[in-house]
Amino acid sequence: MAPATPAAASALRSVMPCGFSPDRTLRERELLTSLPGWQDLPAVRSGDVWVLDGPAYFNRPGPRVVRGAEVLARVLHGVRGGEPVTAAEALRLG
Repeated sequence: MAPATPAAASALRSVMPCGFSPDRTLRERELLTSLPGWQDLPAVRSGDVWVLDGPAYFNRPGPRVVRGAEVLARVLHGVRGGEPVTAAEALRLG
C-alpha cells in the first residue's frame, strides 16, 4: 500500500475495502492508519473518515447501490430522509 499523500487529502473521507465488512476494516485499520502521512490528512484530523460496507453497497452493481448512495449522502453530506444509517452500514473511523 502506498503512503498517504497530500494529493489524496481532499478526497479521502471514506474507506470501503472490497471484501471487508466494516467490522473487519476496523479490526485491520492499523494497516491504513500507520501509513506515513495518515495523521496529517485533513479528514483524519477532523474525525471525518467513515468506514462503509463496500461489499454490501458499493463493490458490485445491483439494487443495493441505491442504498449505498443514501448512506453516502447521509454520512458525507448530512442529507436527512429515508432510513437512518446503521452501524452495520457505516462507522466513523476513530
